[in-house]
Amino acid sequence: MIRVLEKFEDRFPDLDESREGQIFKGDLRNAFNDVIRCQRDEIRDYDVDYRPLKLTDDNILAMTQTFMSAVQKVDFDDKPSIRFYAGIDHGRVLEALKNELGVGVTYEHDDGVVLEICGVRDCVSSVLTLMDKYRLHPSVRSKYLTWRLNVIEAYKKQ
Repeated sequence: MIRVLEKFEDRFPDLDESREGQIFKGDLRNAFNDVIRCQRDEIRDYDVDYRPLKLTDDNILAMTQTFMSAVQKVDFDDKPSIRFYAGIDHGRVLEALKNELGVGVTYEHDDGVVLEICGVRDCVSSVLTLMDKYRLHPSVRSKYLTWRLNVIEAYKKQ
């Protein structure tokens, strides 16, 4: 697999020049790494097709293209809690995210699946860490920043 990746990079050296190329190359590396880990039996009960998070070259945790294409909507609540919505056919992506973060509950709702993370500590330890490092769409970003301030205020009161 390493030789395949090296030959791939030799044949397409200009991939690093575009954001899409970098994303594709990163996802390809992650897929190869997942296969290698599975062969070594480092990952148990983990479906590599549904990987929601990855480490970038800068060692920053980020959301994968699989996750971004699966999530239909994100709701920020004052509880504090956050809900990720996906279609029923993408429920395993939310389940994989729940497993990677180690927090939250998934459940079916209408025609889809919801991952809900509730509580100040869970939101601070998992959601803020992830969302602060990811570039969000401007409309989502403004809602997130307002929600983030509420979560931090609640955390300070504890």
